[in-house]
Amino acid sequence: MAAAAKTGKKPQRRTQEERRSSTRAALLDATIDCLIDYGYAATTTTRVVERAGVSRGAQVHHFPTKAELVAEAVRRLAERRLAEIREQVAKLPQGRKRTGATLDLIWNQHSGPLFAAAMELWVAGRTDPELRSSLIPVEREVIELVREITVAQLPESTPKAELDALVTTVITLILGLGVQVELLQSKRAAEASWRAVRSQLIVMLEAAGSR
Repeated sequence: MAAAAKTGKKPQRRTQEERRSSTRAALLDATIDCLIDYGYAATTTTRVVERAGVSRGAQVHHFPTKAELVAEAVRRLAERRLAEIREQVAKLPQGRKRTGATLDLIWNQHSGPLFAAAMELWVAGRTDPELRSSLIPVEREVIELVREITVAQLPESTPKAELDALVTTVITLILGLGVQVELLQSKRAAEASWRAVRSQLIVMLEAAGSR
């Protein structure tokens, strides 16, 4: 109001499309938050509506069923994970510290709240073919970006077979540790495990890079 009084202009009203996009985003982000806080089974449309701060009618209008809501949230979750990764890649240091920083980046993507939400969906997708079909393409997109980041730490002359083995090892170890951490729910154990795995991965990648 103060700003409007100073300029003498009325605040601009959002367009119908802007309101629509805002409501959809609120519902999708609320779905992801509920997956993190309650798990897949307990993520109900009632909880999502409450978290999003929208009406039940708005939810039904945009996503008539939980299946449709979750399917679209899968894409939203992937977009958020990819955006986080790209933002962190831009901040990676140069020189010898880059390898460790890159591994930390990948680890952070497999130990935070967005990873927890993704894991809830993976488990549910095991027995839900429709959900699984939504998950597979977006998870491949995330894995491919992680692969590109890891490959960037190795010289171009690295033989393809060795390159594939190294990248697979990095991703598999970090992914497995991330799942274990979510199960144990122990930050101290997670940090200790990551320090041990991190040091071995650095040795492995630097050895490949020095050949």
